[in-house]
Amino acid sequence: MNTFSSRLKKWLCRARAMLRQDMFAIQVIVALLLSVLCSNALGLDYPGWAALSSFAVMNTSIKASTLRAIHRVTGTLAGGGLGLLVAPYLSHNPAFLVVFCAVIGGIAVWRAEVSTWSYSWVLGGVTAMMVMAEAQKTTDFRTLFIFTFNRIEEVALGCAICVLVTILFYPLNRRSPPKQHSESHPKPPSRLLLPLQAAIALLLVTPLLLAFQMTGFWQAMVSVLALFVLPPSAQPVQVQINQRMQQRFAGCLAATLLSLLLLPLLHHSPVLYITTLTAGVWLGCHLQQGKPSFSYFGRQFAVAWIIVFIQDTLWLTEPIQAVMRCASILMAIAIIGLVMLVFRSLNIPA
Repeated sequence: MNTFSSRLKKWLCRARAMLRQDMFAIQVIVALLLSVLCSNALGLDYPGWAALSSFAVMNTSIKASTLRAIHRVTGTLAGGGLGLLVAPYLSHNPAFLVVFCAVIGGIAVWRAEVSTWSYSWVLGGVTAMMVMAEAQKTTDFRTLFIFTFNRIEEVALGCAICVLVTILFYPLNRRSPPKQHSESHPKPPSRLLLPLQAAIALLLVTPLLLAFQMTGFWQAMVSVLALFVLPPSAQPVQVQINQRMQQRFAGCLAATLLSLLLLPLLHHSPVLYITTLTAGVWLGCHLQQGKPSFSYFGRQFAVAWIIVFIQDTLWLTEPIQAVMRCASILMAIAIIGLVMLVFRSLNIPA
């Protein structure tokens, strides 16, 4: 009887864990699909931004989702405003864009390390760089303003839908609270070497993106900032960055290779498209909620899957565009690895 009771308890624990994972994945998928469909219904141009926003701020806690949504929208507004202020004076200047990205990225990482508005600083830096990159393509300020406003609209839409879905799922989440992997660690002091490394990485990544005219400019910028803005942890900085680089690279590469196998089979069918999209996001959410050492891989797999499948035209997924988007992320990670290797060879402590 004791053996049977023990096995039953283990089975029930596993069943509850699976239920928690399934509920979170369903919550993410509902928010993501609503974001894409609403973006399309409103005639917005970049549904992928709304989808990624809904995924990025999602949490089973209403308070956590709302706070992260506020930070994301605030950062996007501030970064968009900065880009619009600077662009009229410094547009069509690729050399300035390279320096601008390095400086803004370094400042964003520095402030994110010490500020309670860490997420806003990251989104602000990325949005400012996106606006300045777009300013290299046009001399019409109205076109640039529309691009920036679209960015803000999509982010706000995705965040609002995420919070709404979190509220709708609250009764279910309250009954089965998610398993937490986070450990309690004090906030580390300011680490000035991280902003410097981020700035150098951006100084190398930006001209390569421009030279090869890669479409994944903003994904590469996000990758650099995300890898250098580290959560509180007892692990050494070098270990954290290495783990995040490896898992981000592996997650993105796995999503890209798998998508290339599946894309030719979709034949622009909405049913097959939605089925494949949701299956990949579901898998990523489950991996994210698995072992702590594997969680970041799952999140990056889901992010890359969304980037690949949600392109500017609904139901239409071009393999070349998908490859170029993910290639920019992989290139950024490779550059970061090179920067870290040089610093380590020079015996510069992290």
